[in-house]
Amino acid sequence: MEGYLPMALSTRLQPGLEQQIVLPRNSYLQDYFDDLAKYMKVGPPLYFVVKDFNYSSASVDTNQICSISQCNSNSLLNEISRQSLSPETSYIAKPAASWLDDFLIWMSPEAFGCCRKFVNGSYCPPDDQPPCCQLDQVSGSCMTSKTCSNCTTCFLHSDLDNGRPSTTQFRDKLPWFLDALPSSDCSKGGKGAYSTSLDLSGYESGIIQASAFRTYHTPLNKQSDYVNSMRAARDFSSKMSRDLQMKIFPYSVFYIFFEQYLSVWKTAIMNICVCLGTIFVVCFIVTSSLWASAIILTVLAMIVLDMMGVMAILGIQLNAISVVNLVMSIGIAVEFCVHITHAFMIGTGDKETRARQALSTMGASVFSGITLTKLVGVIVLRFAKSEVFVVYYFQMYLALVIIGFLHGLIFLPVLLSLCGPPTKWAKPKEQSQPPSASSERT
Repeated sequence: MEGYLPMALSTRLQPGLEQQIVLPRNSYLQDYFDDLAKYMKVGPPLYFVVKDFNYSSASVDTNQICSISQCNSNSLLNEISRQSLSPETSYIAKPAASWLDDFLIWMSPEAFGCCRKFVNGSYCPPDDQPPCCQLDQVSGSCMTSKTCSNCTTCFLHSDLDNGRPSTTQFRDKLPWFLDALPSSDCSKGGKGAYSTSLDLSGYESGIIQASAFRTYHTPLNKQSDYVNSMRAARDFSSKMSRDLQMKIFPYSVFYIFFEQYLSVWKTAIMNICVCLGTIFVVCFIVTSSLWASAIILTVLAMIVLDMMGVMAILGIQLNAISVVNLVMSIGIAVEFCVHITHAFMIGTGDKETRARQALSTMGASVFSGITLTKLVGVIVLRFAKSEVFVVYYFQMYLALVIIGFLHGLIFLPVLLSLCGPPTKWAKPKEQSQPPSASSERT
């Protein structure tokens, strides 16, 4: 039976909308996107955001996130590092930059040039930064100075709880870290690198409402790469949220545009089913035949599945444009089916005879009035300058005309001749025979 191959390929339809396809063929941006796909070696930045991070010493949240010594082996940052080892499935290119790791190292007594304080308890910068050092205006190098000779490290080992700061120590020193400039004496300064990674509103209570850990996606060249990378990041975040009992979600700059494609299949199926159901009800009301309505519904469903299979063959993606076209194609495809079915129902004779009558009476009208007129109108779109009109309108509607013609004028008459509904006109009842002479005599 015709249509088996396209219907089998309908499940391979990919969601998305290529950016180049909405541009004119001679646009300079075509070369720009081609060069991005060819030469780009890193993908968009990816942020894993942790909500309501409890940094108090009585909590285990710190060890559930960090990746330095004494952190949990299944911590968030350790798991991100493991995911980066299989970028082909995780779409994560490298381990995440962690403000928490750098902050804990910055506070540790081993980092002599990082967390320092004056005798009065105020922040003391590294020796190669003002006011501890005066910079040479010519060379930009640090000149010898003893301005900060009275600085000491913030903590001794005995001041920390197993290498971790207390709630008060964390709260007091975090602003110092975020204002510290990286330098040769201390490269772990957070100013600039992590200034936008934390939301410190109300953090004095021991809760950081939101903090982000930045990594990068692998190079994303196709629409399927963008969709799959977002799906993989969400699946990973959901798994880590369950395992760590924390609220974690991913974010990247392109997610707002591609989130629709995570549910485009559901949207397409729902709209197609609603459209088919509505047509079934209308056909049942008009024809008063459940059998005929079911046959029309079956043929329309086959046309839609064949359309989706042809889209997969031609590389047409599933998006808002193609979903609208699929729904509209159902309304157009009705014209290929309902006229033949109605002519079949009002015919007389057996099923094969009525199928021949329907094809002879309505076939020419369907071919000339529906097929040829739509074919002429669709061909004009082939000469559009924008590729989106050629792909999503010329190719899709041309496929609809051809598939609708094959189903309406070839497949449907055969189906009706085999299992079509009974005729609408009931056979006239035979008149009763006049009484015989013997009965009259009786």
